[in-house]
Amino acid sequence: MLLVDDHPEVRQSIGDFLEQLGHAVSHAGNGREALAATAKERPDLIISDLRMPVMGGLDLLQALESLDDPPPFALMTAFGDTETAIEALRLGAIDYLRKPVSVADLHALVERVAASAHTVAAPPRAAREEADGLVVCGEQMERLLAMADRLHAARDLPCLLEGETGTGKELFARRVHHGGKPSRDPYVAINCAAIAPGLFESELFGYAAGAFTGAAPGGSTGKLVAANGGTVFLDEIGDMPGEQQAKLLRLLEERTWYPLGSNKQQKLQARVVCATNARLLEQVRSGKFREDLYYRLKVGHLRIPPLRERRETIVPLARILLERVRRARGRGFQRFTAEAEAFLAAQPWPGNVRQMLHLLEEASLMWEGQALDETRLRELSPEAAAAAPSLAAPASAALHPASASLSPSASQPASPPAHGPTALDASAVTLPAGGFDLDAWQRTVIGAALELNDGSPVRTAAYLGITRKVLYTLRKRYGLLTSRDAE
Repeated sequence: MLLVDDHPEVRQSIGDFLEQLGHAVSHAGNGREALAATAKERPDLIISDLRMPVMGGLDLLQALESLDDPPPFALMTAFGDTETAIEALRLGAIDYLRKPVSVADLHALVERVAASAHTVAAPPRAAREEADGLVVCGEQMERLLAMADRLHAARDLPCLLEGETGTGKELFARRVHHGGKPSRDPYVAINCAAIAPGLFESELFGYAAGAFTGAAPGGSTGKLVAANGGTVFLDEIGDMPGEQQAKLLRLLEERTWYPLGSNKQQKLQARVVCATNARLLEQVRSGKFREDLYYRLKVGHLRIPPLRERRETIVPLARILLERVRRARGRGFQRFTAEAEAFLAAQPWPGNVRQMLHLLEEASLMWEGQALDETRLRELSPEAAAAAPSLAAPASAALHPASASLSPSASQPASPPAHGPTALDASAVTLPAGGFDLDAWQRTVIGAALELNDGSPVRTAAYLGITRKVLYTLRKRYGLLTSRDAE
């Protein structure tokens, strides 16, 4: 073991305990000395203080991570350094210990590291469905799940979930809430986009009797009090009014607030979890979201990737969802054909997991059979059929993304032809060698389709072969909503 701390008495105290457990212990007074010691002999575990002269714990961790085989690293932090400890976990630390270090925590850490040193690396875990409904496929989702459980233990830290519509942000919010264990603690959800700006403060913070015209005679405690001992979930945080953003920041910093019209201070006793399908950093740059609030929320940050960024998980995910639907309905398909799985894997899935689940639910209601094939999937997914070639019978249309014209013309009707949208022949599509911005291409296509159909969402959705809900989601993502949408 290598102990790194600029206080010799701390190193001596912890070192004596580790030696009593039968471990050999080396000492270093700062990160630079620790790097030199590691270069001479790789330790089985490094336990380092955070704040040290010359080189601190985080800098040491980053330097170690550049090695081919970095040793396990645990950070020792003072009470107020929880945010830094979470950052250390992101950088590769296996755990953190609060000072003064508990003997039980230290013993558990060492036992865990010793056990892993004698264990052959386990193969990747198979795709599975958790008891809370989360479907976990692949290393990326495993890491997100582990981080959610870590955040559950850090009640004083806010949590920010970023991800597109349908990726499972609320499921992850609930995971942060209960940490994978049964819980009766309150979970209170607020949709920031569904509350009028003038009512937001009273809804969240509550109000005293007579605080404003129309106030309830007895006042209201507000959602923060209702969530005491549990979690308050602020969905669509990007739509929170600017004035309320300042008050939320103050709440997170001081963990106290005053109800509207009251001089009686309340103490925050709930975990705060926020979610957004917008890219908050872009909103910060455009001035729509407070920079200081963004970085405060980002301490406990989980970005849930869309399906198109983890295509290797699409088929395992679809199999689990198909089984879920079959159980729930007491009927339905038991498997996919090979062509159907290839079709699913090729789709853009703008609605992500939610879109896939709805498609499979519809299939189970419409048809009977043992295997769900590509033909049936195409009938239920016209937007997918328009975006991907059939594996059984390629269509005849071709498209070169770098040069195709999207200008309306007489040959492009304002409503879909009777035989449905034209599919693209994958063999005829030529992509640029240096990479392709799919988001920019989709935005261009949707914008051109709106222009072709005089801005009508109804006709545009029909033209593209998608539902109005999917079209609205895509327009919101790409900034194509207009003042007509808010009426």
